[in-house]
Amino acid sequence: MDTTCTRRRCVFNALTHVAVWLVLILIPLMVQLRYSDEINIRHITRTWLMLLGLGISFYANFSLAIDKFLYTKKYFYFIIFNILVFIVARYLDTLFNWAIDCALNIEHKNGHESFSAWDWVRLYNSIIFYTLGVGASLGLRYITRVAEIDADRERLQHEKLETEVNLLKYQLQPHFFFNTLNNIYSLIGQTPTDAQKAVHSLSKMMRYVLYDNTATHIALKSELEFISNFVSLKRLSLGSNVDTQFNFPEDTYGFTLPPLLLIPLVENAFKHGVIPGEPSSIICNITVTSERLDFEIKNTINTSKENEDRSHSGIGLQNLKRLLDLQYGKTYSLTSSKDDKENIYTAKLTLPSTTIDRTR
Repeated sequence: MDTTCTRRRCVFNALTHVAVWLVLILIPLMVQLRYSDEINIRHITRTWLMLLGLGISFYANFSLAIDKFLYTKKYFYFIIFNILVFIVARYLDTLFNWAIDCALNIEHKNGHESFSAWDWVRLYNSIIFYTLGVGASLGLRYITRVAEIDADRERLQHEKLETEVNLLKYQLQPHFFFNTLNNIYSLIGQTPTDAQKAVHSLSKMMRYVLYDNTATHIALKSELEFISNFVSLKRLSLGSNVDTQFNFPEDTYGFTLPPLLLIPLVENAFKHGVIPGEPSSIICNITVTSERLDFEIKNTINTSKENEDRSHSGIGLQNLKRLLDLQYGKTYSLTSSKDDKENIYTAKLTLPSTTIDRTR
């Protein structure tokens, strides 16, 4: 795709240059036809020769001198280069004018004769046209250079964002499976049957992580199935005093979102919401419309867990915020609150139906 765009841009630029020069060449001809029935070949050709000098100065600087000398701060070489090109342009102008005069049987003065007033005017015109060519090349090259720098910056930014999104996604996965394997390990010695079920559930989840979520965005229905498997797995290690309620919508309206986007909030609720030996609750409600998704999860607060958290669980939530920033910009809302009186922690996430995918 980049190659196609580059080719199209080159063709467009070439056609633009051709169109501009055609206009510059035709204007003197049209002016003469407007005010005279006959075309003065000598005047037209001399005007075109001045345009030739302008073109030589423009393309010599645009394609070579500006990048090679001016942008590398070799100003002396830039000046010498333009002086030499101007001499060549003047030589060609004189040579072609002589050839045209010979073709039109116009008598030429001898070489030892001094410059006439008209010769000085032509020299002045040549200097002006050459200077205009240099100025035009500087202006266009500057605009082109700025556009190239902006395009490179945007391309690098997109590549950086895409790399960060992939990195963050794979940082979430080991963090999640690390905690899950710890739960399975604790079940092996207590209830081997439940441990086998847990391994089977984990294999389904690993299949989803490794193969089913390779796209930038996946269906909300698939993400909810993944969360259901996760909750079922977590319930195997929980006691009867933990109340878990997960209410999912029946109609997801074809909603899509980045994979593994919701699981950090669910995992965080289980990690900090279960109080050993005491009644605990984790309640999650997800509602979806054609315009937005509202995710809310509440859990009791395990104060001892907050004070002694050595598992670095904050990595998941930090990465979640970063991933949301990259994918949604400022169009999402993530808030959290604590009710110390009820000992309840609430996290709310709102996503728009249209994702701002900044990796493309």
